[in-house]
Amino acid sequence: MLTSSVLLDQKLDQLEQKIIHHKGLLNKPYKCLSFPSSVEKNYRKRNDKLFIQSSRGVLFFGIFIYMLFGFADKAIGFERAPDLLIIRVSLALAIAISLGVVFHKKLINCAVYLTTIGMTAIGLSLILFISMLKEPYSLAYHLGMIPWQVFVLVALRTYSRAILASSVIVFATYIGFTYSKDLQPFDPELDALVLDFKFVFVAFWSLLILIGVYLGYFMEKFSRQDYVNNKLLTLEAERLTLLSEKLKVLSTTDSLTELANRRHFEHCFESEWSRALRAKEPICLMMIDIDYFKNYNDYYGHQAGDVCLKDVSDVLKSFAQRSGELVSRYGGEEFLLMLPRLNLDEGLLVAQKLCSTIANLNIPHAGADLGHLTVSIGVAAVVPQLEDDMSELIKAADTALYRAKGSGRNRVST
Repeated sequence: MLTSSVLLDQKLDQLEQKIIHHKGLLNKPYKCLSFPSSVEKNYRKRNDKLFIQSSRGVLFFGIFIYMLFGFADKAIGFERAPDLLIIRVSLALAIAISLGVVFHKKLINCAVYLTTIGMTAIGLSLILFISMLKEPYSLAYHLGMIPWQVFVLVALRTYSRAILASSVIVFATYIGFTYSKDLQPFDPELDALVLDFKFVFVAFWSLLILIGVYLGYFMEKFSRQDYVNNKLLTLEAERLTLLSEKLKVLSTTDSLTELANRRHFEHCFESEWSRALRAKEPICLMMIDIDYFKNYNDYYGHQAGDVCLKDVSDVLKSFAQRSGELVSRYGGEEFLLMLPRLNLDEGLLVAQKLCSTIANLNIPHAGADLGHLTVSIGVAAVVPQLEDDMSELIKAADTALYRAKGSGRNRVST
C-alpha cells in the first residue's frame, strides 16, 4: 500500500511547526534557563542520562576521597576518632549505595537530586566534625570546605540551580555555626591568626560560590543551546526523509485517487511476474471500468465525476491489502487490480464480490440503465512460463473487460 500524500503533508506540517518552535527557542535569552514544559521534560531526560554516563566515575571517586580522609580523623580526632569514622563510613556507604541503585535501575530523573542531597550531606558532615573537635584540631576541617566546594562545582557542573542550592545550604550553616560558636583560647598568636584568617576564608569561599554559580549558569545555557541545535538537526533530517518519501509518492501515485499510477504499476507488475515465475505460482489481473462514466460526467459535472472516481478507488483499495497486491489507475475511468497467488477461479470470485460491492454503494447515475453506478470487470490469470510475455496478461484482462461490457455491463468476464 502506498503512503497517502495527504498524510505526508500532515506530517510535514507538524514537523515544520516543531522546527519553527525550536528555532524560536534559540532566539530567547535563556535568562530563566527553562524551556516550555514539553521541551523541558525531554531536555532534562536527555541531560540526566548524560549526567549518569559522565559523572558515574567522578562521583564514586569523590566518595572514595571522602573515605580516605578517614585517616585524618584517626590522626587528629583522638578520642572522637571512632565517632568521626562511623559517621564518615555510614554517610559514604549510604550515598554510594543510593547512587548505585539509581545508576543500576536507570532512575534517570532522580540522579541529580540524589547527587545534590549527597553533596550537601557531605558538606554538613564536615561542619559536624568541626563541632565535635576542639581547636586547633578542628581547623583542618575548616580548610576541607574548599575542596568540598570545588567538587560540588565539578560534579554538578551543568546544573546551576543544584550548585546554588547545595552551596548556599552548607555555606549558611557554616556561617551560622562558626559565628555563633565562641573560639576556645589555645594560643594568643594562633587565636589572632585564626580570627584574621576567618574573614579571608569566608570571603574566598563566597567568591568561589559566585564563580561556580556563574560558570554553572553559562554551562547550562550552552547545554540547552546545544540540545536545541541537535534537535533541529534531527528534525531537519526527518524533514528531508519525509520530503524524499513524498517525492517518491508523487512520482508513483495518481494525484486524484491516490492509487498507484500506471508507471508504478508496470514496475510492480514486472517484479511480481518475476517472483511468480520463480515460485511457479499464478498471478491474476483485473481490468475494471466504470460503466457509462462519460454520461456520468456529462450529467453531473466533472467535479462530481472526480468524487465518483475517489469513491470507487476507496472500494478498490480494500481489495488490495495483502503483500504484493496492488490497485492502480490505468487511465481515465479504468483501473487495474493485481492479485498475486490467485488463480482464475479465485480471481473470478473476488471480481464478482467487487462488482456487487460497488453496485451496492447505490451511487445515483441517471445516465446508466440501472439508475446507479456499476462497473464491468475483465479477469485474466496465468502461471508464468519463461516463454510467456507479461504484456499478454494485460491484453487478456483488457479483452475480457470488453467482453463484459459487450455483454451488457455490470458483470465479470474471464
